[in-house]
Amino acid sequence: MSIFGGRVVLVTGAARGLGRDYVRYFAEDGASVVVADVKDTKAAAAEAAAACSDPNARSLGLELDVTSRASVEAVVARVRAEFGRLDVLINNAGLWRGLADAKLLDCPDEVWDAAWNVNVTGSLRCFQAAVPLMAEHGWGRIVNISSMAARSGSDAYGLTKSTVENMTRGMAKEAGPLGITVNCIAPGISAFEAAGSQLPNADAVVAGNVIKRFGTSRDLYAAMTYLCQPSGDWVTGQVLRVDGGAGLA
Repeated sequence: MSIFGGRVVLVTGAARGLGRDYVRYFAEDGASVVVADVKDTKAAAAEAAAACSDPNARSLGLELDVTSRASVEAVVARVRAEFGRLDVLINNAGLWRGLADAKLLDCPDEVWDAAWNVNVTGSLRCFQAAVPLMAEHGWGRIVNISSMAARSGSDAYGLTKSTVENMTRGMAKEAGPLGITVNCIAPGISAFEAAGSQLPNADAVVAGNVIKRFGTSRDLYAAMTYLCQPSGDWVTGQVLRVDGGAGLA
């Protein structure tokens, strides 16, 4: 059997970028995947369906706004109706463009509020909605996504991600007795994020890594695979830094 055969995986922020790759990889490894994003989920869901290695698995694209409790609960209710279970939640939805320049002294209210609503509160809402369905089967894996920026916490983005890391420990403590692990991956700069002018200082950051290259979606998926397979059964409340040794060089 493929490594995620029979599992149902929900990935938020999955219609583009790294999230789009994650759902395809989970499908290749046999999972039924739920592609959840604010829009444009159809193409990503079709890609996942085409990539799926298990004939019994399915792909479903759903509109999800993590800033809305009603939207989050509706998505989990649809997962329950379609699959009857939820095994893995990847809390990937997040805002980052422009946030690294949002310094604390002059950060506009709308930028600050959007960052916290999506990156922190959105992850919490998805956790709250997913845990009861996972608990019905006594097993679940939740992976939150942080960032190398969490270590400094000197801007709006870094602060939200350091909060996600601390929140992961609280989530793990509450969900553990239900058979659910909660961990966090803190990526370095990926090739996707470095593309074009999205991160003009990306090359300088990579020069400070021990491993002199950008990360890939496969690097991050490998960490998810470790945490979501039986290999991660006794690992919870942890932050796994997948960043090429950022800051060690």
